[in-house]
Amino acid sequence: MRNHTIAIQGAAASFHDLAAKKYFGQEVTTLECGSFREVCDKIAHNKADYGVIAIENRVAGSILLNYQLIQQYNLRVIGEVYLPIELQLLANPGVQLTDIREIISHPMALGQSQLFLSGMEAVTVTEYKDTATSAKLLVEGKSKTMAVIGGPAVGKQYGLEVLVDNVCDVKHNYTRFYILSKGDNYVEHPDKASVMIETYNEPGLLSDALVIIKSNKLNLTKIQSVPVPDKNNVYAFHLDIEFDDFNSFKKTIQELEKITKLLKILGQYKKQTPETEIQVKSDLHKNLI
Repeated sequence: MRNHTIAIQGAAASFHDLAAKKYFGQEVTTLECGSFREVCDKIAHNKADYGVIAIENRVAGSILLNYQLIQQYNLRVIGEVYLPIELQLLANPGVQLTDIREIISHPMALGQSQLFLSGMEAVTVTEYKDTATSAKLLVEGKSKTMAVIGGPAVGKQYGLEVLVDNVCDVKHNYTRFYILSKGDNYVEHPDKASVMIETYNEPGLLSDALVIIKSNKLNLTKIQSVPVPDKNNVYAFHLDIEFDDFNSFKKTIQELEKITKLLKILGQYKKQTPETEIQVKSDLHKNLI
């Protein structure tokens, strides 16, 4: 089997890199991208076989742009990964906490560390491409006044020291990632699906859709409204649905098609659980470095 190329947002040891290796294996080839859009573009134009993008974090919430990108590039969701997130304040060797005048990181990492950052007076907080690229900037510039918020893997990869451990706002934090493909990938016995619907502009139709899902005994684990860029005051709804019986899922889709303006199955895959990922987070970070 040939080694697939996986597009990721960020550099080596970033959370996207960890998620890609967790799903595809340690020997996978990753293609580093500067943005989520670039990840999707690489897949769409056959520069990468698959891609990994974060879709939601337990603290910072959903990334609406990524829902839109999946639609714009007509990509398929073929899997998911829940990655436990540990965040530390990292700096070059010898730097003290009192030396820090600027903290940089990916917006999602900063968003998950608001309580810690609120206590860092007279320190500038700067959004940057991703945690790993932020660390590279720190190391290459040999900065004595800058720190980065990132995971343990970033610190080990770039030789940084931990100034403050556990800066995340909550314990047991995790990020959920979608595994994306340009085409369909057959998954034997799928038990989860991502579906996009647009309802007609009539009162109660979204409620009717939810009743259909409930009546067929499916588990709606996520509902996210997403603005449709080229349609004023129109929202699509992204649904993540778990099921034990695939025939019940097919029946649900048939019923939903009768009451929705547009319905698209974005992918069918095997569900994962954040609880399992949190339990093994220490082993995960050790094994990936």
